Amino acid sequence: MNIIWRERYKPLLEKIVNRKDQVNKILDFLENETNWLTAPASTKYHLDRDGGLIDHSVGVTHTLLKLKNILAPEIPDESCVIVGLFHDVGKVGMAGKPYYIKLKTP
Repeated sequence: MNIIWRERYKPLLEKIVNRKDQVNKILDFLENETNWLTAPASTKYHLDRDGGLIDHSVGVTHTLLKLKNILAPEIPDESCVIVGLFHDVGKVGMAGKPYYIKLKTP
């Protein structure tokens, strides 16, 4: 996990206040029992590298927060963070059993 990723991820988690206990249970599971932090975002397109999925999810979250501020400022930041971070969670697998196949590029 690179330092830039950490610098962008941790401040997002601080926006989760009202549902902190519930989200922390999910995060604990994802961070410790799955490939969420190391999975690629895709196998041959954007961010097709280790850690690409979390980089993508953090980027989506930042974009969602910007859009929210313009289009619907009444939506809580917390909701945007939860939606943005977890929107692709179905792409992860259990540790050692990923839901993706690394393709060899020619």
